[in-house]
Amino acid sequence: MRRPTPEQLAPLTRFERASFRIADVLAAPSLTPLSANWNSVVMGALIYSCGSRRFNIHGLDNLAHYGKKDSILLVANHRSFFDFFTITALLYWRTKLTKRIFFPVRQSFFYDHPLGPAVNFAMSGMRMFPPVMRDKDKRAFNNYSVARCIEELDRPDIGTVLGIHPEGTRNKGSDPYAFLPAQPGAGRIALGSQRAHVIPVFVLGMGQSITGEWRRNWLEPDDHPVDVYFGAPLDFTDLRPKANMLTAQKRAADRCLDAIKVLADLQRRDAAVRDGRDPDCVVVLEKSDDGDRTAAAAAKIARAAEATAHESRDVTDRG
Repeated sequence: MRRPTPEQLAPLTRFERASFRIADVLAAPSLTPLSANWNSVVMGALIYSCGSRRFNIHGLDNLAHYGKKDSILLVANHRSFFDFFTITALLYWRTKLTKRIFFPVRQSFFYDHPLGPAVNFAMSGMRMFPPVMRDKDKRAFNNYSVARCIEELDRPDIGTVLGIHPEGTRNKGSDPYAFLPAQPGAGRIALGSQRAHVIPVFVLGMGQSITGEWRRNWLEPDDHPVDVYFGAPLDFTDLRPKANMLTAQKRAADRCLDAIKVLADLQRRDAAVRDGRDPDCVVVLEKSDDGDRTAAAAAKIARAAEATAHESRDVTDRG
C-alpha cells in the first residue's frame, strides 16, 4: 500500500503525522471487522435512534447487484455532519456491499486537535480517512491522500466504499438546493479509479444536533423526514483518456454534481407531492454544460468514424 514520502509528510506537524499513522494502521483490511463492529453497534444505534422512523429511501436497487468485492465511490451533497453516517448505516443494513468504508475528511480537528483521533475513532472507528489538510503548504500531502483514495478503490483483492463530496466542503447556506461549485479533486478520483462504480447520492433532512434529531425521530417523524436518494452509476468513458488533465477532472466533478442535482430535483418533486403542492411548479435546478459538451464530443467522434468509413468505401470502390 502506498505510503507518503518524507517530502509529503514534512509540512505536517508532529501530532498530525502521529494521527495519520494511527489511522493508517487501523485502515488495514485485517482490522475492518473492528471498525465495522464498532460502527454497527455505536453509530448504528445512534443513526437508528435519530432517523429510523423518518427515512424515505429511494434508488437502493442501483446498488443491489454489487457485492463485497466491488468498489463503490459515493458522491454526495453535504448539509449535515451526519449525512455520511446516515448513508453508511443504510449500506450496512440494506446492501451486500463491503463494510470497508472510508470518508476522507477535510476538517482539521480530527488530525490536529488533541481530542481529534479519539473523536474520529468514537464516531467512525477511525474511518474518516485519509485526511485532506486545509493549509496550502500541505498540498503535497493532499496529493498523496487523493492517490491513496484511488489506490484503495483499485485494490484487486477486496472491495472498498469511499464517500466524497464534489462540493469539497459542507454547504452551510439556508437553501438545500443551492450547491457550491464542484471541485476537480472529486473528478480526479472518479477518473483515476479503474474499478470503482461511481454512485451519486442526495440526502436531506438530518440536522446537526443529536438531541434534536432524536426528538424529531420519536416525537415528530412525519414532520421531519430524512430523504436519501441513490442514483444510477455514472459513466466517464469519454473523459478517461484525458484523466490527468485538470479540465477533464473538473468536467467529471461537474458530472457528479449534476447527477446529485438530478436526484435533488426528484426529491423536490416528491416532497411537493408529500406536502400537497403541485410538483410541476418545482423549478428544475440548473446543471453544468457538461452534457452539451459530452454530446458534442460524441457527435464529433461519430462524424470522424463516418468519414473514415466513407474513405474506406472509396478506396474499395477504386480497387
